[in-house]
Amino acid sequence: MARKIKGIHSKQAEQAALGIEKARTALYVRVSTQLQAEEGYSLEAQQERLQAYCTAQGWIVDPEHVFVDAGVSGKTTDRPQFQAMLQAAQAGKVQRIVAMKLDRIARNVREFLATVDQLKAWHCDLVLVKESFDTSTPHGRFALTMFAAMAELEAATITERVMSGKQQKATQGGFNGARIPFGYSYQSGEFAINEDQSKLVRSIFERFISCEPLLGIATALNDAGIASPTGKQWSHQGVRHILSNSFYAGLAEWDGTKGHTATHPAIVDIATYEAAAAKLATIGKGRPKA
Repeated sequence: MARKIKGIHSKQAEQAALGIEKARTALYVRVSTQLQAEEGYSLEAQQERLQAYCTAQGWIVDPEHVFVDAGVSGKTTDRPQFQAMLQAAQAGKVQRIVAMKLDRIARNVREFLATVDQLKAWHCDLVLVKESFDTSTPHGRFALTMFAAMAELEAATITERVMSGKQQKATQGGFNGARIPFGYSYQSGEFAINEDQSKLVRSIFERFISCEPLLGIATALNDAGIASPTGKQWSHQGVRHILSNSFYAGLAEWDGTKGHTATHPAIVDIATYEAAAAKLATIGKGRPKA
């Protein structure tokens, strides 16, 4: 039995030795000036701790693969040494990256997961000492799944809050930051009517309500040399877009929610807008007849 145990240990030692030869380890160290001042987490202290951790694990660190971003914010992944580290991983020069903790790598879970996915595609593992996180182990991969779930929940929560806020703002007649509608100017948080453009908007509503077809209106505008809001020729879809925009009636809309308390001046009255909307509902969205 003793020989068998000895054999197992010898095999593990042999595999570990092979692992040391095959898996080249890199260190990533980053500190912002503020963090270093507040926590005393100097570059030297980080590097010494990471080196000690790798030594305890039996991982050999190549001095050429110690990547240090000094005084660089984690708000962006466009950091010189971080990018150099990714390039080394992509080129197959390193198969393991060791850093102190998650926020040394990325500013949030989503960015962290994106980095892990990149490294995984290049067959490079990531180890975070403070979080005891290692993508090469079952526990690390389980933690990665939890991180992904957290990121998905975070994204869904943010989206829900933003959508709820925009809907609430619409019910109060607020502006949700879409493109400034043709016929208006926008400055210092307030809308003003552009007199020349607003005359054209009113004309489109009046002509349509008077039974002039969409394509006929577009053709007439083009024949008169009047540019569309995009600076190109008018199309029947462009005319329809003007007619279907409730903003011109002094309404704010978001995802079907319309606010009847206008915070911007109306170009057409509610009755005109509703008459155009009722008429639009009776025609299809395909190419209309002239």
